[in-house]
Amino acid sequence: MRCPKCLLCLSALLTLLGLKVYIEWASESKLNKAYPGPRGTPPGPTRASPEPTLPINLSARLGQTSPLPSASWNQQQWRLGALPTGLESTEAGGCRSWGASAAAEIPDFASYPGNLRRFLLSAACRSFPQWLPPGGGGRVSSCSETHVPYLLLAIKSEPGHFAQRQAVRETWGGPTPGIRLLFLLGSPEGVGGPDLGSLVAWESRRHSDLLLWDFIDVPFNRTLKDLMLMAWLGRHCPGVSFILQASDDAFVHTAALLGHLRALPPSRARGLYLGEVFTQAKPLRKPGGPFYVPTSFFEGGYPAYASGGGYVISGSLAPWLLQAAARVVPFPFDDVYTGLCFQALGLLPRTHRGFLTTWPADRSPDPCALRDLLLVRPLGPQDSIRLWKRLLDPELRC
Repeated sequence: MRCPKCLLCLSALLTLLGLKVYIEWASESKLNKAYPGPRGTPPGPTRASPEPTLPINLSARLGQTSPLPSASWNQQQWRLGALPTGLESTEAGGCRSWGASAAAEIPDFASYPGNLRRFLLSAACRSFPQWLPPGGGGRVSSCSETHVPYLLLAIKSEPGHFAQRQAVRETWGGPTPGIRLLFLLGSPEGVGGPDLGSLVAWESRRHSDLLLWDFIDVPFNRTLKDLMLMAWLGRHCPGVSFILQASDDAFVHTAALLGHLRALPPSRARGLYLGEVFTQAKPLRKPGGPFYVPTSFFEGGYPAYASGGGYVISGSLAPWLLQAAARVVPFPFDDVYTGLCFQALGLLPRTHRGFLTTWPADRSPDPCALRDLLLVRPLGPQDSIRLWKRLLDPELRC
């Protein structure tokens, strides 16, 4: 009687094993359909859960499926567990040795533009001290429990953009209940340019709204400003509801933006990533341009992302973005990299017609045309001041 029972048990085990294999195969098939490889046409945004997730293996979610391209970024992302921490340049696995190792795998690395080579060699270095004015003062205060901003205006600027920052302070970034203004900058002690340390120190002590870090302020380091801001928020202002990240040449209709955010249902507000969204962008392959991407570095299409000229995210996503950034291979363009990090979290950007980040240079800013918009760029400091005054004019008729 024992043999028939053994056969029966064995048959049941084989059936369960076959069922398990089928379920795993079906799940993998659905996953590949949902996240096709980079050789295909990238799908447009679809409805996603407002709650972030971060799977152990990000390859499929970031489009890194078989057949895997030979480009450096794609290969690195496939193998990446987590980026190194700290600024160690000699220890194995340190951020600079990680960059040197990654660069050594690119056969035509020597032909890359100098700014791209410098970025790639130090791209994993993301821990920098704050730059503080000599002699004290200028330190940015933390958010107190009773004065947590509803909306943080985090404006990416450069040390020499004094006029742009002052225009923001005098217009849409001025004191408003529920809003706090901060400017994000690298070191004013530039390499190959004028030393603006004393001027920036005076500005910092006067306004106390400059978050400065000790890294070179160049376009490819704009991503550092995002990451350092998220880390600062976790320590000094974790309760902020929303964060507007924008360039200092943007013009924001703050009242309209506040009205839009306060009208959002909680389910949409939790995972918000809002702006002017690009869904089918691809790398530019023409050498010499500011957005040139060699084929040996990255292959495939970009994720859906909001223009870096200005977008809004939920404050609760700051720690999630830091976790995602530790596991997404660095990319030289800040808005594309933000899109990659949101893709890693399973969140999609939401587009809003009120974000216009390519305002024509030959078109004067008309207050009636801009009254219903939320953000416009680029505008010069004087244009922003004139536009703000006209928008506040009680006699304005449209």
